[in-house]
Amino acid sequence: MEIFPHLHQIQSLVGDRNLFQYLFVGENVVLLDTGASHTPSEVILPFLASHGIKPSRLTVAINTHADADHHGGNASLKEAAGQMMLACGEPDRAMIENPDRLFASRYNQWVAEHGAGLSLYPEASEWVRKMAGPAHRIDLTFRGGEQIAIDDKRSLRVLHVPGHSDGHLALYDAANKAVFVGDALHGNYCPTTTGEPSLPPAYFAVLAYLGTLQFLEALEIEWIYSGHWPVYNGAAAAEFLAECRRFVDKASGLVWKSLERHPDGITLRVCIDECGSVLGNWPTGNRWLLMYPLHGHLLHLEQQGAVRRIKADEYSRWKIAA
Repeated sequence: MEIFPHLHQIQSLVGDRNLFQYLFVGENVVLLDTGASHTPSEVILPFLASHGIKPSRLTVAINTHADADHHGGNASLKEAAGQMMLACGEPDRAMIENPDRLFASRYNQWVAEHGAGLSLYPEASEWVRKMAGPAHRIDLTFRGGEQIAIDDKRSLRVLHVPGHSDGHLALYDAANKAVFVGDALHGNYCPTTTGEPSLPPAYFAVLAYLGTLQFLEALEIEWIYSGHWPVYNGAAAAEFLAECRRFVDKASGLVWKSLERHPDGITLRVCIDECGSVLGNWPTGNRWLLMYPLHGHLLHLEQQGAVRRIKADEYSRWKIAA
C-alpha cells in the first residue's frame, strides 16, 4: 500500500498480529525490516515484483531491532538481492547476526535466575526459532543521527530509540512528518489484527524507554507507523505516546505495591502473577511476556537503591531496602 508518494507499507501476519515493513523508493531503495524467515519469499519479493521493482534495486535493508519477526528474513532477502547491504543498530548487531545469541541474550536470559523465558514454552520457542532464520552477517551499523538519501530531494534521518532493545532504530521522514518506529512504542498492548490485546508491552529498560518517549514527543510528528500497531495521525499520535507513558506509570505503581505486600521479597514470577491481570487483559498464555517490563521496573528500583536483590537457591527475590 502506498502511504505517501514512493513510500509503501508492506503488510502480512505474524500469529494473530499484523506485521509491517516499509519501502522507500527513489534512486536508492530502502527497506525497513525484513520480517520473519519466510517473509521475503512469501511477501516482500512478490510485492516488489507487483510494483516493477527488481530485487537488485534494493540499496539497504535496515533491521529496526533484534527480534525474529523483524530480521529473520535477512538471509533469504540477501540471497535474492546480493548487492543489498544489511544494517541495524550497533548494540543489537550480535543478536541479529546469530540466532543462538538472540535466544540466549534476549529470549532466555532470565530462565536460570528467575524461571521466566521463551524456552519454558517449547512450541512457541520452536516457532520463533523458525522465524529467526539462519545466521547472517550485518554489513553496516547505525547509532542514530545518520542521514540516508533516497534521492536529491528526499532523505531519512536514523533515530536511536532504545527501550525495547538497546540498539532499536527508527526512521524519521521530515517531509511527511512521519516516523517509522518498528516496536519502539508499545502503548497498553500489542493488538491483534482486529484490535484486541494480543501481547503486553515489552520494553525492558525503563529509563531508556521514557527517554525515547520524550525524544519522540519533541519531534514534529504527524504520523506514527510501526511494526504491528495501527497508524496514528495527528492528535491520535500524541495520545499514543501519552498512552505509552501512562502504562509505565501504572506498572511502576503496581510493582511497588506488590513489593509492599511481601516484606520478605518477591520473585519476578510472583510480580508477573500479581500485576498481570491488573495491567491488561491480553490472553493469559501471553502474560509471561511481562517479564520484560516488570524486570525492567525491578531492576530500576534496584539501581536506585530502593530494593535489594536476594540470591536464593531457586529464584532471586527483590525486597524493599531497609
